[in-house]
Amino acid sequence: MADPLGKILLRGARRLFIWPLEAGLVLALYGIARLLPLPVASAVMGMLFALVGPLTPWHGRARRNLNLAMPELDAAEQRRVLAGMWRNFGRVIGEFPHVHRMVGLGRIAFEGQSNLEGLENGAFLIGAHIGNWELGPYAALGVGHKVAAIYRPLNNQLLSGLLERRQANYGGDIFRKGREAALGMVSALRKGQVMCLLVDQQLREGLPVPFFGHPAQTSISHVKLAIRKKVPLMYMRTERVGGSRFRITISPPIALPAEDDDATVIAVATEINAEIERWIRASPDQWFWPHRRWGKDLRNC
Repeated sequence: MADPLGKILLRGARRLFIWPLEAGLVLALYGIARLLPLPVASAVMGMLFALVGPLTPWHGRARRNLNLAMPELDAAEQRRVLAGMWRNFGRVIGEFPHVHRMVGLGRIAFEGQSNLEGLENGAFLIGAHIGNWELGPYAALGVGHKVAAIYRPLNNQLLSGLLERRQANYGGDIFRKGREAALGMVSALRKGQVMCLLVDQQLREGLPVPFFGHPAQTSISHVKLAIRKKVPLMYMRTERVGGSRFRITISPPIALPAEDDDATVIAVATEINAEIERWIRASPDQWFWPHRRWGKDLRNC
């Protein structure tokens, strides 16, 4: 482990040299994608990331996670899934400057959108980093709801503006991950806003809940709040159906129990994880495998 002075120097060097280079590269890619027509931006960035992604440190973590979750895949199938994942991620990057126009361009087909009508006390929409996860909120925006979001600040503060501008389009409240978000969810629901949550990342808080047969730290605060406030909780599934075209499916409200003790809430969270697992198994090349979803002991197996 590095000594405290070493950590400070490393952090300083990262901010002085790495962050500006990283920000410059990201902003350049964003600018290029913004100038290109949507289908071209999506395809070009997909091809670029398919080439570059396997050369990054994240590729090894993605491969380990894939092997942990789906050990039945042989080496050729793993390579196909990971290549497709990088291509999908590149497409997400290429589509990012265009997301606010994609509904108008007829690029998104909604199913179950009527389940979002008539919600006066807000709702939770539960999704994952699959397909293009930036598009999910537009299901609620399309029927007149304001959408509240929780975000994790980017490590590179020079890029925070991109994230903030994206979330400003939602019209609802925006909360920083952590205690602010826990309090903010209550406030947003009181205003009748729809909370869109991507629940497939490991959190320091939460409880271990099975995911692909292994324990994964999983947030349960939204489940408890949905039960206590009698707020609908629905799935928000985003699928890439070809090129830069998508299907977003909103489920009917999940049946919730009357009690919110930990055992009951974990049972609900287990079913939510199982549903997301089904999405990933159906299209493993559309999920972002480098996420640190499982504990370090499992990832190092």
